Amino acid sequence: MANLPTVEIEMIGDTVCAWTWVGKRHLEEAIELRKDQAKFEQRWRSVFLDEKFMGEKTTPHLEWLAGEYGADVAKLMADKKLDLFTMGHAKGIDFDTSRHMADSTRSHCLIHYAGSVGLDVQERLVEHLLKIHFKDARNVNDMDVLLEAAKEVGLELEASKAAMEDSKLKEQVWAEHQRARKELGVKDLPFFVMSLKGHSDEGTPRSFKHDEPTACLVACIDELLAKHQGNGVQ
Repeated sequence: MANLPTVEIEMIGDTVCAWTWVGKRHLEEAIELRKDQAKFEQRWRSVFLDEKFMGEKTTPHLEWLAGEYGADVAKLMADKKLDLFTMGHAKGIDFDTSRHMADSTRSHCLIHYAGSVGLDVQERLVEHLLKIHFKDARNVNDMDVLLEAAKEVGLELEASKAAMEDSKLKEQVWAEHQRARKELGVKDLPFFVMSLKGHSDEGTPRSFKHDEPTACLVACIDELLAKHQGNGVQ
C-alpha cells in the first residue's frame, strides 16, 4: 500500500440534500472497487441546497419541495415514488418524508471542525448527520442534536460548540458555497473534485449522475491512475 498513488477527493454536498447521501454511497462503492490500486483521501466541502434558507426557521420538507419544484413533485415524494427512493433502498437508505428543511450552516461548521481532528472522524460525522436527518427526521440546525452527533463520533463538546458559533468558520463555509456555485458551476449534488496527490494538474470535477454514478466515479479514478502510470508519479 505504501507505494500506491493517492487520489484526493473533495465531496461537495449538503446535509439536507438527500441525493448527497445516495452519492456518498456510490463514492464508497467506487473506492471499494479501486482500493487495491490507490489510496484515498476524502474531504467534505460545503454547499447549500437552498442558500435562501437561513436562520432558525424550519419548514416541512414536502412544503418546501412544493414551493421549489411544484406540487406534483412533492406528491411523488410523499408517496415515495421518486427515483430517489428506489436508488436509496438499493443502497440500504430509507428517507423519512416528515423531515423539515433547515439551515445547515451549523452542521457544515461542525463537519469542518471534525475534519481538523481527522478525515476519518469527518467521514463518520457526515454519515451520522445524514442518517439522523433523513432516516430519523432530526433537525441538523439544532444545537443539542448536533452536540449529540459530535459526542457520537468522539468530538470534544466544548470545541464542537465553539466551532458552530465561530463567525470565521461560518465565513469559510459560505466561501466554499460560493466557490462551488460560481467557480465550479455546481448545480446537482453531490459534486466531486478528484485529483492525484503530488500531481501539478488541477482537480477534475465530476458531478453526480443518476444513471451510472458509480461507473462515472470509477472512470474518473481510472483516468487519474492512468495519468499516474503515464507520468511515473510516485
